[in-house]
Amino acid sequence: MGEAREPRASFELLLTRDGKDVAVVPLERDSFRVGRAPTNDLAVPDAKVSRHQFELLQTPKGIRLLDRSGKGTVVNGEKTSEAELAPGACVSCGALSLFLRPCETVAGSDLTRPGGGTEVLERPADSTGHRLVLTGMSGDRPVRVVLSQGVLGLGKDPSNAVVIREPYISSFHCRLFQKPDGWYVSDLDSTNGTFINGVRVTEARLEPGVTLTVGRLDLRLGLEAESGEWPGFGAIYSQDPAMKPVFALIQRAAATDEPVLITGESGTGKELVARELHRLSQRCARRLVPLNCSAMPRDLVESELFGYERGAFTGANTARAGLFEEADGGTLFLDEIGELPLELQPKLLRVLENGEVRRVGGNAPLHVDVRLLSATHRDLSRSVGQKTFREDLYYRLCVIPIQLPPLRERPRDIPLLARIFLEQATRNLGPKHFSPAALDHLSTYRFPGNVRELRHAVTRAAILCPRDTIGPEHLVFHPPTLADRVAESLVYRKGMTMREVEQEVIREAVLAFDGNVGMAARSLGVARSTLWDKMARYHIQIPGVTEKPGSGSANARR
Repeated sequence: MGEAREPRASFELLLTRDGKDVAVVPLERDSFRVGRAPTNDLAVPDAKVSRHQFELLQTPKGIRLLDRSGKGTVVNGEKTSEAELAPGACVSCGALSLFLRPCETVAGSDLTRPGGGTEVLERPADSTGHRLVLTGMSGDRPVRVVLSQGVLGLGKDPSNAVVIREPYISSFHCRLFQKPDGWYVSDLDSTNGTFINGVRVTEARLEPGVTLTVGRLDLRLGLEAESGEWPGFGAIYSQDPAMKPVFALIQRAAATDEPVLITGESGTGKELVARELHRLSQRCARRLVPLNCSAMPRDLVESELFGYERGAFTGANTARAGLFEEADGGTLFLDEIGELPLELQPKLLRVLENGEVRRVGGNAPLHVDVRLLSATHRDLSRSVGQKTFREDLYYRLCVIPIQLPPLRERPRDIPLLARIFLEQATRNLGPKHFSPAALDHLSTYRFPGNVRELRHAVTRAAILCPRDTIGPEHLVFHPPTLADRVAESLVYRKGMTMREVEQEVIREAVLAFDGNVGMAARSLGVARSTLWDKMARYHIQIPGVTEKPGSGSANARR
């Protein structure tokens, strides 16, 4: 009898884009390939990624990366052809960052891929009283899939548990199945692939809030109460009367093709509103393409939006379609539209007026059929008065305005959202609950960071509280320092590097204060000169803030 194989450490990849989680992909094969080609285990639809970018190999020591592009792959900020990856390593892949981290598994379990004897565990009694539900629209017909016990096959064939007769869905397209750490989706060699938040995967974990795309059908995964749906509207949870006019306006606006401008303080959920507008529209069968204007360097925004022709500039070796072309027939969502460079605003206005785009370096106009949704935390009417935003573009964007109230004006939502966030944060930690004093403490706080701040406060309390009951002493609301925010993100992200964390925290702080580096430094508890030095070291570019004062630049904003 041969010797028993020593158990091998299990790893997964956390995919992020612009600081937001995109997908979690397990590394269960001895060889895992990443690249632009759809034949890879993880297909990244990005022109900057080679067809076969790199391969991850399981070794007794861990994970080894081998570059397959011939140009090198960036690992922890440095280009390499081969590297041993430690937990926390970051691999850059186009607009995506891939973080290696250990899987959270159940001791003694022996799990394999579906079709190879996957153990489907019976769902334990759920004291939180919720379930996971996939929802979407197939033409005029709503699609609703409750993830309960067992394996759910999805495809056109009638023998599937979930039958969806769409032209771009295979007869046996994908399989949904349960593991001890959650629900997963596995592609069944479908013709057009299975996507999580726009990334083609062979297998990935399903987290609440992700969008599962099969063919041209988008299915959003959300939480639903066992006794019925959580109160709210689609993926926006609310029970406060202040949100009822917002929900009514979303429903009316979704039936049109007119541009919608979503305004509200940072953290109020503007992106969720955009997703609901697209989900309820007649364009829901096509893609919703998002772009965060504040996260994109100024000199790349034009080529990202409108595309470019071969030879348009140095490095443009092939032609590339822009986001307007990608969103043709669907919806384009421009987040933080107030950060759009002034020189690009006439070009955006021209697209809205005549539906034509012209690639960078191109001559022939291309016709596109796109509905535009935009969002901003700024007062754009004030920006128009300050000549930093075009008046004609403002009125073209603001055909249907939707104003989101801050969390302090919807107090009945605070305990509801706190319980939902607590359930999400403790999925792998065991059930926890708030004490009455903790809920009172939440209700009296004003939440300047709105829903985002509430989520972070609840997540931090869930992780750091050693007991099952969270008390008011575990809810920390004072403005955290740079060190506090970095420490929190390192715990929450499970593998995010210190460099990536500091970059994200600094960028968010400077943007929150409209580019005022001095105020951002005070909010982070560091000296202004320290913050400038870190921005220079990390090459952080903020619109209107380009260089430290006194360095000889006339472009420094403050």
